[in-house]
Amino acid sequence: MDLESIESIVLSYPKLHQRIDGRSDIRQKALKLLDEIKADYSKAGIAATAKFLGVTLKRLYNDIHITTHQEVDLKQMAKDSNIVFVPNHQSHADYLALNYVLYHEYHLPVHIAGGVNLNIFPIGKIFRKSGCFFIRRSFISDILYKLTLEAYLYYLLIKGYPIEFFFEGGRSRTGKLLPPRFGLYQMLLEAHSHIPDGMRRELKFIPVSIAHEYLAEQKSMAGELKGKKKKKESSGQLIKLLGLVARQFGSVHLKFGRPVSSIGFNNSDELKRVTQDLAFQCFRVVGRNMVVTPTALISMILLDEPVGAVKFKDILSKARAVVSYCQQFDVPLSSTLEWDRIEETIRQGLKLLISNGQVERIGKKKQSHNFYSIKTDARGELLYYKNSILHHFLVPSIMNIACINIFNGTITNVEGMRTLLISQRNQLKYEFYLPLVKSMQQQALQIISICVGKSVKNIVEGMELSHRELYTLVSHISVFSHSCTYISAGYFLTAKSLKELALEHEQQFTLDQFKERCEELFHFELELGRVIQYPESFSPPVVKSSLSYFENMGLIKRELNTFRVIKPERLDEVVKKYERQLTEQLTFAAGHS
Repeated sequence: MDLESIESIVLSYPKLHQRIDGRSDIRQKALKLLDEIKADYSKAGIAATAKFLGVTLKRLYNDIHITTHQEVDLKQMAKDSNIVFVPNHQSHADYLALNYVLYHEYHLPVHIAGGVNLNIFPIGKIFRKSGCFFIRRSFISDILYKLTLEAYLYYLLIKGYPIEFFFEGGRSRTGKLLPPRFGLYQMLLEAHSHIPDGMRRELKFIPVSIAHEYLAEQKSMAGELKGKKKKKESSGQLIKLLGLVARQFGSVHLKFGRPVSSIGFNNSDELKRVTQDLAFQCFRVVGRNMVVTPTALISMILLDEPVGAVKFKDILSKARAVVSYCQQFDVPLSSTLEWDRIEETIRQGLKLLISNGQVERIGKKKQSHNFYSIKTDARGELLYYKNSILHHFLVPSIMNIACINIFNGTITNVEGMRTLLISQRNQLKYEFYLPLVKSMQQQALQIISICVGKSVKNIVEGMELSHRELYTLVSHISVFSHSCTYISAGYFLTAKSLKELALEHEQQFTLDQFKERCEELFHFELELGRVIQYPESFSPPVVKSSLSYFENMGLIKRELNTFRVIKPERLDEVVKKYERQLTEQLTFAAGHS
């Protein structure tokens, strides 16, 4: 479409038209902003880019696995509705893989929201020709910019172009899904509501789960997990990624989920509620559809091993246990983890991790009792992959803690069980976006029922299980016994650091003092080896979220640039609770290995 037609539709957007109100200076500013934002889509441009990506992606990846929900016919849906793709964001390669697939497989002229930092010559021009439109990172105080962007979305919706944006707002640095940003969701709903009735089509959001076998950026991600300063995203990083064609990054998995349809609203309060509900619906679909890849599976098994080195037969045994769980509870798996392919897949996965310098093999090649261990400086890299699937296994991990408390007599009644489950959930909600308590309880009851072979309808019946049934349950879920241990260990370090700082600084201290003490305590406890077993137990993202947790508990309070402990006596209880939990987990695991 020619520029004059684009400008005509954009300037006709009711909210922008009202803002301009006949003023030529405001009109010119809006057109200048539109020029900054808009794509310059051309069939020749996207065809050339697709051809280049076809060659590049084959060198970067072994394969691109595409899965769509049974109700999703992307081609037909694009004809009948306005569709918006909302993927998660792990790597700069997401742009390449997803948009190549949408063009090559489905012939969809997708318009993609990209950060304005990528609008650098020559990448910016190539991206614009491929359908990328650029938006600023922040424009909360610039009303004209917001309205112009909203008006451009209005234009894209009227013309029926599929739209795409990364709902997390940026790449996940930890592997965990980030909470959705609401801005573009809300602007799309607002823009769609202003389309004249005769022209308006249903607006559908299609969640897309992206899981990479390996990330080109894994070393920088691991550095940021350790506290190194985040590097600004740039076109230079993408160019560097394209320069890695000599390396192999396994497979990338794209899973298109069931569409989430938008609903109407009558006022700004309703719009806010509808936006948040919509965003989290899409978020949950993306989370449920995150594929367990061989790399993520091996990473979780090796990271969760307290001893440090594991025999291949034990890795394989644990892999089969996790895959079996996934099959029983509908957790998506890579096709290479099908039952008759697991052994060869795990062997190949270990070989790749060894060749990447992340895992070492201990023993001679011809011996059948080789041990495998993660290199200490590579644990952060593999933690990213583990984190990308950990949300699938939070409930069985919590159940392991519950079983330990039943066996040792700490929990003796239903109320004690409920208190433990809520306590564990309250901690983990600062690390993951979790379903409601009721949903988690239902999942736990389903797991118990399948594992013990009889229907268990509520917590009361769960507490009535015999010791033999409890042991049967533990044998099925013990593979997840250490899945969240590094998080609990991080919260233990925070609690103990807060306790010590409160005594030394009369309950008040700075964030820098806290971080320094937490890191000192971590090195001391790790060397002692009594409670802290994992090098990743000190993680700046976990430290940050744990402070929010203790603040919400009412144990500390933020005051400008300092923190103040307001209930030091409670901290002693919390430290002892975490210390007991971590020690019992280690002892219990050793007795049931």
